[in-house]
Amino acid sequence: MVRLKHRYILFDILYPPSSDPRTGREKEKFQNFQSSTKDTLLSLHETSPNAINARSIAHLLKKVVEDHFGDFGGGTVGLLIIVKYFSNRTSTGIIRCSRNNFHQVMAALALVTKVDNYDVVMRCVHVSGTIKKCEQFSIRRNKQLIIEMGQEKSMQSNMDELISMFGKGDDSEEEV
Repeated sequence: MVRLKHRYILFDILYPPSSDPRTGREKEKFQNFQSSTKDTLLSLHETSPNAINARSIAHLLKKVVEDHFGDFGGGTVGLLIIVKYFSNRTSTGIIRCSRNNFHQVMAALALVTKVDNYDVVMRCVHVSGTIKKCEQFSIRRNKQLIIEMGQEKSMQSNMDELISMFGKGDDSEEEV
């Protein structure tokens, strides 16, 4: 018997500012977009609305695959797309798909421009054979984003302390 092999795709959803801002909030977001690297990162990495969830993303990706790759693509790729994880707070998720067709899923991610009437850019950040490696890459990437946003000095010592607390093994117990 042959084991089915999968790929795990780490993706994130970016919310670019509208090129034609209509409301005061959109105008402010558009003006602050290029003022600094920190403002640009904060503007792109917003929290996702509650309307966007794992089910809506899976449905949307299956529809995009069928629209762009036809019935054959929808039948081979669309049935195997599963959103294993999605966080509205970080707008980051992990998709499981078959190893043979992960390129089509990555293309479908790039072809998405709207999710529930929100202008978005979905991008593939990392591809791995295990979900654990995707999670580890996501943690490293988020740490790097925090450092890039200029919070490195105060956060780095706290992050190192937090990691050292969880990094201890069971054999090094402290007495209270």
